Amino acid sequence: MEVPTDSPIVHDGILLEKEQLMNKDKDDRLTNWRLIITAAVVSCLNAVENSVLGIGEWPYMREIDPNATAQFFGLATSASKCGHAVFALIFSIWSYKTSSVKIPLIASRLIAIAACMIYLTIEYVKTDKRYVLMAVYTLLGIANSGGTVLRGYVTLCSSNEDRPRAFAALGLSFIFSIIVGPTIQLIFSAIPYPGYEIIPGIWFHLYSAPIWISFILTILTVFVILILIEDISREKKTKLRPSESQSSFSMERWRSLYEKLKKSNLDWKLIVVCFFVRMAVSFSHSTLSTIGSILYMVMFGWDGATTVRVGSITMVIFGVMSSTILLLYIFCHFGKILPQHKVFLFFTIAFGAVYIITYPFEFTSNPVAKYNETTRAGCNPEEYSWCSTALAVNPMLYLSVTILVAGMSIPIMSTALDTVYSRILGNIDQSVAHGAMAVIDDILYMITPIFTTTMFTLYGIGPLWIVKSMAFGIIALTWAANLKKIGEHLY
Repeated sequence: MEVPTDSPIVHDGILLEKEQLMNKDKDDRLTNWRLIITAAVVSCLNAVENSVLGIGEWPYMREIDPNATAQFFGLATSASKCGHAVFALIFSIWSYKTSSVKIPLIASRLIAIAACMIYLTIEYVKTDKRYVLMAVYTLLGIANSGGTVLRGYVTLCSSNEDRPRAFAALGLSFIFSIIVGPTIQLIFSAIPYPGYEIIPGIWFHLYSAPIWISFILTILTVFVILILIEDISREKKTKLRPSESQSSFSMERWRSLYEKLKKSNLDWKLIVVCFFVRMAVSFSHSTLSTIGSILYMVMFGWDGATTVRVGSITMVIFGVMSSTILLLYIFCHFGKILPQHKVFLFFTIAFGAVYIITYPFEFTSNPVAKYNETTRAGCNPEEYSWCSTALAVNPMLYLSVTILVAGMSIPIMSTALDTVYSRILGNIDQSVAHGAMAVIDDILYMITPIFTTTMFTLYGIGPLWIVKSMAFGIIALTWAANLKKIGEHLY
């Protein structure tokens, strides 16, 4: 299950706290709700475009290129994440230097259109189609990174007082995409491959239908950006003092920040703990999104259509559960009612238990599905040396336990950890510190797919599940050992 990892809702509490701490001067700006709603619409269209592919990526690659392996799919996924990480920075700097969000956004949408056109014409390629799909995934990763400039845009369009509501509006777009994207996949899952030929060489089927939808939404997004998005001068809207109006990338600003950090008496031990925990959690969450469709096809023997159908239903349920949790944080103040450091520990243990419960024990498992030449599903002994001895856990047990726990754990753990991290940092400019966390996420989402698919190819699901359960065990022990000290920063 691929879960959007940069949702503003997850960081809303942090943004609110940061604004309260850092912007003590009275802010007399008026919130432009029209532009904020427009930004939310653009963000939603971009997010749906990203989530509409999802579970169908691996089945389609396997369908059109018999030489595609799980390891290559992991490499393609990593390339997409790498493109996203690099160009998120490039688009952000570009937006800052040009004082424009329209230009980077339009550029990202044009890249997305090119990716969609390549995807839809892939049947013209006769051999090694997996490399074409890898290029498409990389281009889509680059295109999706353009949406990062919308966060800065929302701050320019809103007053300090309205900032949390403005970011909530932006965050709701991600919630919407979690549900809509897989639903679109589900609607077209009944159209088998190769489907219907629209024009010679271009087909409409369960794998290409989401890209057709994405193509249409991307063109619509271009018009929305051109017509409704308005660039806002940072100098006029932020009313910075002369010393603050320098480029955020100047040496003076970084030197000043460094001096403040030296005098802030930060608890570096707990900061390192948060970084370590973030690394372990990101590693574990990324594994789920990478291995999902591979697990369905190789271990359970489901064909591409069934994989897309079940995966889409799973993601819709997950989206509804995650949305409910995040809405409770926004409107019911779960962040204040529940002790976040203890909540994080509880769900860390719960998530680790998932890999123990779904481990392929003999009493809960059956032999892995035999390879089917027609559907190209099942465990192929030519690819996986462990096919004759491996077991696959009962699919219903795996799906029910994973959905129930992950649907609650992922949004709660992300929110709780970010809240704790923000409190530990205290009254400092937290932009660099949170940027470092984002870099960690990007790096791990680049590395994990390669590690996960290589482990799966060489050893199967059992050893991989042991590694993941151990990772959560180490997280829980590390967090528990520092629980009392962490609590001191919260109350």
